[in-house]
Amino acid sequence: MVIAERRYQAPRRQGSRKHRSAPRLQLRAVLPLAPCRPRVPRRISAAKAAAPPPRPAGPPPAKITPPVAPRPKVPAAAPVPIPKSQSAVPGVAIPKDVASFSEVRPDGSFGKTVNVEKELVIGRGECEVRYPDDVLLSPRHACVTFRDGKLRLKDLGSQNGTFIKQRHDTELRPGDVFLLGRELFRFTTQSLEESQSQASPQGTMVMKGAPKLQRGPITAKLEHIQLTGEAIEEFSLGKPETTLGRSNGDLVFKNDPYMSGTHARITAQPGRFILQDLKSTNGIYRRIVGEVELRDGDEFFLGEQRFRVALKTS
Repeated sequence: MVIAERRYQAPRRQGSRKHRSAPRLQLRAVLPLAPCRPRVPRRISAAKAAAPPPRPAGPPPAKITPPVAPRPKVPAAAPVPIPKSQSAVPGVAIPKDVASFSEVRPDGSFGKTVNVEKELVIGRGECEVRYPDDVLLSPRHACVTFRDGKLRLKDLGSQNGTFIKQRHDTELRPGDVFLLGRELFRFTTQSLEESQSQASPQGTMVMKGAPKLQRGPITAKLEHIQLTGEAIEEFSLGKPETTLGRSNGDLVFKNDPYMSGTHARITAQPGRFILQDLKSTNGIYRRIVGEVELRDGDEFFLGEQRFRVALKTS
């Protein structure tokens, strides 16, 4: 569609060469617009109109999970023990105990050294540590074992016994055998009643049924014996203290060069007797019964052989 539009133009000033002209008509194009259609309301079906209004949405229904059978419990695996020879921390070495014993010669110097890694038998026969020329040794005399971190010495029922050096003052028990120098002694006890009945055969007898309110006092004696156990002489220990030595004391043994001048003392205490070493040169060696534990620096004696123990940690 084209619409004619008249626009007014101002007149020119007088004197202008151009004459006045009639107003011009300008044509302007206008886009045609479609006529507006009337709005028709939407039709709603009777079913929808009769339907109740929607309810507000509620919480979602809970999910029902079917029961699941419990799984059988699997026992946890037992931890694998770490051997003592291995370290729980890689690259860290575990200290290792090393046990050995060395020969001690008569002049005090040391001979060969034997490391103890298993049970070692010492004797005159077929043994790990063998001394065929020592006539005082039994074929299988004693054994040394390193077990559970401890070194142990055991006598194997030898004829002449196995002796260990006394570390400190020790109580004597009936039947104990000990060595001072080259002299062998056995400690025994008896009640005072037995001692009097043996000394006096015509002593008064105890009437049967007479009440004994308490045990009588105990006396002790010391037997000087041979290797076979035969007694050479006996000494009464009736004094509070009995001293033994090569030159001084109550019991003197002048012919033993291995005994110190004042070697040992036996002290009587209430109900017991104590054996003391008086800082002698060669010490006191006591015969072992069964098995004993050895410590670093201990010395033991069997036959004509003397040994010293060494325990180290590498």
